[in-house]
Amino acid sequence: MSVNTMPKNSVSTPNFTGKRPPQVAVEAFPICPACGRPEQQDTTRLRIDSARGKSSWAKCNSCRAYYLTGEYDTAAEACHTVDMPWGQMQAGVRLNDFKKRMYDAALAGIKKHAPDAKKILDVGCSFGGFLMEARNQGYDGSGVDIVPEAVDYVQQQGFAAEKCGSLEHCQLFSDKNPVDVLAVLDAHIYWPNQPAELSAAWRLIKPGGLLVMRVITKSHFVSIGRVIKPIAPNFSNQLIRRSIGDHRFCMPLKTLLQTIEFSGFRIEDVVPRDARHSDDSSIAVRALFKIGDLSWKMLRCHLAPGAMIYARKPNA
Repeated sequence: MSVNTMPKNSVSTPNFTGKRPPQVAVEAFPICPACGRPEQQDTTRLRIDSARGKSSWAKCNSCRAYYLTGEYDTAAEACHTVDMPWGQMQAGVRLNDFKKRMYDAALAGIKKHAPDAKKILDVGCSFGGFLMEARNQGYDGSGVDIVPEAVDYVQQQGFAAEKCGSLEHCQLFSDKNPVDVLAVLDAHIYWPNQPAELSAAWRLIKPGGLLVMRVITKSHFVSIGRVIKPIAPNFSNQLIRRSIGDHRFCMPLKTLLQTIEFSGFRIEDVVPRDARHSDDSSIAVRALFKIGDLSWKMLRCHLAPGAMIYARKPNA
């Protein structure tokens, strides 16, 4: 097992040059998995009842993300995922149909921002819903996932796929064989070290290529839940639990965008409405995305529970 850590002499710093910073292996200490900053002594500590049960969380002083603390183990995370509905084949395949609206929106964004793209790598491909939609639209798709059964299923559908707990270990693409588009749809919130995964994504994407992320940004709902807890504890617990789900962290959109930029990517577009999963989503969810889309366009104030981010790796 390992704890989310980073080298003591390599604290994350802004990097707008498009070049990956040097990595030095030295003594490590706990970090925020969302932004990579070291934990501070005055970090706020919380006990939260999520889909993982009662667990210890913290709030990062730097990026204002809430995150699950403690050890991370790839095998244990895979076992946890298998226990969730989206980690099981029948439910996972049904979920593909439910998410079709979001898949189509992501592919429309790819056509807009990378019209010549051919190859797509889907990170956290699950049971291949996005890959199948991409193939229907003429793309050559590949996938990685932490769940062996999902990888086997995707391979049976004719896609190149591999079991992979981190993009650092991905063998499907490399800096010498880069991909046109790397998609991370509903997967970033399970990363134990988001900056490290973004750095690995950078290596796999060709210069001028595209990073597409369907991100979950509900930290403001968690904050609201904490505020109302003294007067409405039951509603507060429900709001926080629904906001966190089984995720490992919950990050504000603006600091997430900064983290992506610090990794060397250039933000091309942020579209909250593209992140809505389905036309069959609940009235409340549809309303939140509509309000969130308007507030982002008009005020750059993010109120939606998620967004689709299109970011480019600059040409060398």
